[in-house]
Amino acid sequence: MFSATTYYWLGFIVYSATVIAIGFYVWLKEKKQGHQSNNREYWEAGSKLSGWSIGLSISASMMSISWSGVYGVQLFYWYGIGGAWLLIIPWLITMAGFFIFTSMFRQFKAFSQPQLLEKRFGPSARWYLAPALIIVFITWTGAEIYAAGKIIAPLLGVSHYWTLFLITLVVAVYSYSGGFAAVVSTDKVQFVLVAVFITTIALLGFDASGEMILNGSIPDPPKMQTDSRLFSPGIGLILITLFAYLPGWLIETDVWIRIQAARSNSAARRGILLAGFNSFVFVGVLPLIIGLSALTLFPPLNGQAPAELDDGTLIFTLIMQNYAPLWLNIFLSVGLIAAAMSTIDTCANIVALSFSHDMLEPVLKKKWAPAKLNRLARLSSVGAVFISFLYAVFTDSLWDIFYLSSGILTTTIFIPVIASFIPGTRQLQIKLSVLFGLSATLIFYFLESRNLLVAFEPDIFSKTGLGYIIWGFLFSAVGFFMGIFGRKND
Repeated sequence: MFSATTYYWLGFIVYSATVIAIGFYVWLKEKKQGHQSNNREYWEAGSKLSGWSIGLSISASMMSISWSGVYGVQLFYWYGIGGAWLLIIPWLITMAGFFIFTSMFRQFKAFSQPQLLEKRFGPSARWYLAPALIIVFITWTGAEIYAAGKIIAPLLGVSHYWTLFLITLVVAVYSYSGGFAAVVSTDKVQFVLVAVFITTIALLGFDASGEMILNGSIPDPPKMQTDSRLFSPGIGLILITLFAYLPGWLIETDVWIRIQAARSNSAARRGILLAGFNSFVFVGVLPLIIGLSALTLFPPLNGQAPAELDDGTLIFTLIMQNYAPLWLNIFLSVGLIAAAMSTIDTCANIVALSFSHDMLEPVLKKKWAPAKLNRLARLSSVGAVFISFLYAVFTDSLWDIFYLSSGILTTTIFIPVIASFIPGTRQLQIKLSVLFGLSATLIFYFLESRNLLVAFEPDIFSKTGLGYIIWGFLFSAVGFFMGIFGRKND
């Protein structure tokens, strides 16, 4: 008989071969159609996606290891039902926002947000947002690689860092060959696997703890800040989370490019509706069941998560190992791998898109042949994944990553993108908003991390350690309004 580790490896290899094959199938299809050197096809999948494809792709990206598998479940373990305020509630509001503003967001036919700024303010404006987007999505890609390694390494029986590298290598291969079309195509497979995986873990957890949950015998979550279970994170953290997440998520780039790639406004809206429903189930309800099950199965000790949970990051792993038979464990491990790759490829695609499509290609397209530009695009996709791998190697917490990166979307990207739809907005306003917002966010993040802002912030916000996002947004707004007084031709 083979060991359990051997079967886990077999699942990893079979799944990896499948997604790599999908990437090469996309490449062969493009070659047959004469599009293998067409960068519009590589980046935008021809802008002809159906609502079904868009909805499943967005869903698969959100149903990731870092969001649903680690962080989302962690929040419900840390705070109980009140953890919904810190992830699923702002995300569902975001989905509603994209549904409402689909027509407005698609009116300029700008696939990327830097491209939107170029259409409104000229070629140089394309450079304003790209660096900030690269920072945000490198951190998100790195977070996903880190979370995947954390959970999958014990199953494969290799070191955390080797697991990071292997996952990175597989994603790099199919991203190189298939581009955005491969990302969307693999997302469909990944959605099914992740949906089955999360559902099964929820059923396993509830089967072992359901009686205690239904009887209300759930231990107090370890990080409750109030007597109210509904508002257990505390009003300050809830408010600053909504402020940090909602503006930036409303123009989140991975959702943006999917609705731009839709064949019509109605297809884009159908995709958002499908993604919203899937998010409610697979990022909200089922992680809640898993988190509450973990509270009863692995109760906190003296207000702390048991050591074997690693502060909640290993909830999925322990439920699999303790409550699932070997054959099911092997199948579930494939779901874990799918959950990881579905978000790694999405976020790395944004990094490469911002670097190659938005920064380099406009400068090089008059000098380079299409085939050479396409090679640059494909190599940028590979480079984005491996740079994120390096970031993952030095990562040890998801909390800071998600708040800082989402905060940068709010403080640096939100005002310029929304202002692009307002007649009369000047280029200088956009430039100063980006410059002030990004620099202030990073500076105040440093000051906040060293407790140097406590005297200048209300107590309700200073306790969260997230006040730097408010400062960053204020400076972004100041820069935007200062730009009003610049010369008209700025």
